[in-house]
Amino acid sequence: MTTSINPTQNLAPIYVTEADFEILSNLAEATAHRSPGGRVLADEMARARIVEPGEAPRPFARIGSTVEYEDLTSGQIRQVRLTLPRDASIDDHRISVVTPIGAALIGLATGESFQWTDPEGRARGVRVLDLQA
Repeated sequence: MTTSINPTQNLAPIYVTEADFEILSNLAEATAHRSPGGRVLADEMARARIVEPGEAPRPFARIGSTVEYEDLTSGQIRQVRLTLPRDASIDDHRISVVTPIGAALIGLATGESFQWTDPEGRARGVRVLDLQA
C-alpha cells in the first residue's frame, strides 16, 4: 500500500525556496519508492511554488525552521526543527524532512494543516500552530 494525500482536502499552495526545492526534490526522488515520508515529500514538491526568500505572501516552514504543530490524530502538540536526514535527532527535537510529519510540515504557514493516509490506511494530519522560519 502507498502513502497518499487525502483526496478530499482542498490543498493550498505550499512555498519553497529554489535552493530548498532542489534539495527536497532530490531527497523525494531518492526515497519515494521506499519511504512513506519520501512519498509525501514527492507529492508536496509536485504542488510547490518556488519563491525567493521573502517573496512568499506569508512565512512558511522550510529546512531549518522550528515548527510547533498539533498531531491531528493524537491531539499531541510538539515543537520540532525541520532538518535534512543526516542532521535529524529525535532526542534533540530535530526531524528529517523525509519523515511523513517532516514532509507534511514543509511549505505550510501558521494555521495551515495537511492530511494524508499512511501505508496502513490510517488518516494522519498536522496543523501548524507556530513557526520560526
